[in-house]
Amino acid sequence: MRKNRTYLLIICTILLFTACSTPEYIHDTSSYERQKELHNSRGGNVFVDVMSGIGSVFVAAMLDCEVDYVPSDQEFKKLKLINPTSDTLYVNMLTDLVWDNENYCDFMDIRIPPKLHCKVMVPMHAAYHLYFSNTPQSDDDEMIQIYTTDVKRFTLYPGMTQSAEN
Repeated sequence: MRKNRTYLLIICTILLFTACSTPEYIHDTSSYERQKELHNSRGGNVFVDVMSGIGSVFVAAMLDCEVDYVPSDQEFKKLKLINPTSDTLYVNMLTDLVWDNENYCDFMDIRIPPKLHCKVMVPMHAAYHLYFSNTPQSDDDEMIQIYTTDVKRFTLYPGMTQSAEN
């Protein structure tokens, strides 16, 4: 029985660290730092929401009344970018949403290896222009616009934006 608890503890610890890790596929330093800031901000919001929920349960129990607890609006979500091809995809995500006083909430130089995916923490209610290609040059990039409230996962493959006439 004790052996099972040890395995369960190890598995939970691994899951916790992998769930909170920032994407290793972001190679632009400022984008990587912004991604870490988003993770930290989201983690703080989740902690505050959990503690508020527990506090409202205790208040309701102590006062023998109902306390309505409405969690705060979710500000961020994870967007899963999937690369089904056998080539590395080079992705840039641009938006007009400002993260701090000086910088936009853009994510540059994301390199997704073949047949893998990348999770990127993005703000809710944002429109992103995804520029992607299987070459590092920017002259052959394809562009598609996504809204973070509409998508949870997005599969990218070269030629998806080409019309049937080409």
